[in-house]
Amino acid sequence: MTDVRLRPEGGVERRECILSALRIGGFLPIVDLARQLGVSQMTIRRDLHALEDAGEVRMFHGGAGLAPAATRNSAFPDDEHHGARLRVGAWAAGLIEGADTIVIDAGPIGYALAEAIPDDFAGCVITHSMPVLQLFDARATRARTVALGGELIPERHAFVGPTTEAAVEALRARTLFLSPAAIDARGMYARSAAEASLQRCLLDIADHVVVLATRDTFSGSAPARVAPLDRMTGLVADGRPPAELAATLRRLGVVPHIVPD
Repeated sequence: MTDVRLRPEGGVERRECILSALRIGGFLPIVDLARQLGVSQMTIRRDLHALEDAGEVRMFHGGAGLAPAATRNSAFPDDEHHGARLRVGAWAAGLIEGADTIVIDAGPIGYALAEAIPDDFAGCVITHSMPVLQLFDARATRARTVALGGELIPERHAFVGPTTEAAVEALRARTLFLSPAAIDARGMYARSAAEASLQRCLLDIADHVVVLATRDTFSGSAPARVAPLDRMTGLVADGRPPAELAATLRRLGVVPHIVPD
């Protein structure tokens, strides 16, 4: 729970503090909000109901999270790659059959994929991404959602750690849509060892692994190696991979799907 520290004196200021805490934590129990803000749980519930009526939050049993639209704007703000992520996500959604079991990786490109999945999708979505979970909770869809809980990493809006990995072991999926932080001819990389460890677990339960990437994924750098490229069965990107990476993919029989602008 984020330490709000200031004790707000009025309802408006208190509700702003609640929103600030949710933007960082993603989901927070009512009891934690009440303790942190120094007010009763009943007061927090009234504030949350007011914020829900305004479309800012969505209440769950025992707590609340940001509403889907607010989640995207705070968790994944628009940047120079936003349009590319939307195109990649929309193209990748076309690979999903109506009753598939899929895994959606955490991060903005995974969220773009989730947004593009049609409402008549009747399969199952497995994810450790808090924004993706909130999106499917709010949508009128026949899809089932399996939440991989664990330690919440606020800056990634995702769960990782031993609890998350233990939940993965009992599952099986047709396709994992993986969004590594970086890719080169030697492999795929994550921002942290915890994320890399979880992504390796996700690789082990999937029949197919489709990597989602934007141009910055090919030029970026990340410290934790996830796996070699032979674990990949497909690639969807908004630009062509560099020559060395492209040559390795050809050798492995992976044909990149380049999404047009």
